[in-house]
Amino acid sequence: MPLEEALMLRVSSPPACPNIVCILEWFEQPKHYVLIMERPDPCEDLKKYSDRNEDVDEEMAKTVILQLVNALKHYESRGVLHRDVKPENVLICTNTGELKLLDFGCGDFLKDSYREYAGTALYAPPELFRFGE
Repeated sequence: MPLEEALMLRVSSPPACPNIVCILEWFEQPKHYVLIMERPDPCEDLKKYSDRNEDVDEEMAKTVILQLVNALKHYESRGVLHRDVKPENVLICTNTGELKLLDFGCGDFLKDSYREYAGTALYAPPELFRFGE
């Protein structure tokens, strides 16, 4: 099984976190896996949402951050590191403000340390450019 699917299954197993997109069903095919995942409706990624709503108030910002921290704590409790948290990987339900973290493509099982960077270069830490790790 590809790492991304294994991580998703680990994080989605009960009890699930309300702030992570869950796998509803999955099927193994001869050459690939089919994942059926939840998708809030109506929703958009946090990047588009923040571009459309330039004046997000402090309460909304707190709500988003608290939900994101909740999702990341759940990842850690399952032994998973996301490694690509960015606005494009966060869905927000536009009528409730509920947040869902998605995209496990850069994820990994939690380790004591990481030497290589995985994720979007635009969001890379300065240490990567300064020290190469």
